[in-house]
Amino acid sequence: MFLGTPAFAVPSLDALARLRDRGEIDLVGVVTRPDRPGHRGRITAPPVKERAVALGIPVRQPARLRGGALREAIDLRPHALVWAAYGNLVPKALLDAATGRALNVHPSLLPRWRGAEPVAHAILAGDTRTGVTLMEGTVDLDAGAIVAQAEVAVAAETTGELEARLAELGARLLERELLPYLRGEASPVPQDPARVTWAPKLDPKGGELDLGRPAEELERVVRAYTPDPGAFTTFRGQRIGVLRVSVAGGPPAEHGVLSLRAGVPHVAAGAGWLRLDEVKPAGKRAMSGADWARGLHDLEGARLPS
Repeated sequence: MFLGTPAFAVPSLDALARLRDRGEIDLVGVVTRPDRPGHRGRITAPPVKERAVALGIPVRQPARLRGGALREAIDLRPHALVWAAYGNLVPKALLDAATGRALNVHPSLLPRWRGAEPVAHAILAGDTRTGVTLMEGTVDLDAGAIVAQAEVAVAAETTGELEARLAELGARLLERELLPYLRGEASPVPQDPARVTWAPKLDPKGGELDLGRPAEELERVVRAYTPDPGAFTTFRGQRIGVLRVSVAGGPPAEHGVLSLRAGVPHVAAGAGWLRLDEVKPAGKRAMSGADWARGLHDLEGARLPS
């Protein structure tokens, strides 16, 4: 049985489907979160549900795995569980039904960055390397013994871009390691409690750029908060989403001061400058910083936020 919800989990489901198609496992069902309102209130299915339907796998969408929903899952008699970014804790009763055989695909090098937003926190912290951990699933959050890990360098990429890379890496790891694990050939290693760090859900308010901070820190904030919940500032009373920036040099200036260089807006930070490469003014499409600047008057010397 597979449990997962967002786009990150889809490659892992695809990996299980490939094992199924080769006759190496059966997939008794997929558990995912309920459909929810999306853009303009339109009801949107989770990416995992859409993929499971396309693969012909039965789908269940309980708000919580308890009561009747839990009994239905247990009645499927899964021999093993696999989950990736499910979004709910998996109850002990379901783990017991699978006699403890469970694997969780997690986008960090555990025990570093347990929790809801491991990729964003790796970027915020300036980690140069991260990866994917295949761990034994437990009722405690991200606390299971490590079955396998794969490591990658962190490039100048957003949370969305890095998550997509790690999703594919995790799927390959799962496809390679699941059968040896089920045959009892793996040797899971307990996590070191002294090395645990936590990655709580991002506070949307933390996406507001504090231009008194160094440009290098702010560049990481923008990457970590993209695509959600988003980095932003204000200009002349209007919220401006900040989608991409680059660290730039330049003469010292009071932080928040705007300057045009070859038509591209730059803003002074507490140390260094930020080039505004892509922004999204409120109610408008995303656009290059240069296109945004062309539609404004008296930008030189203006301030952010304002």
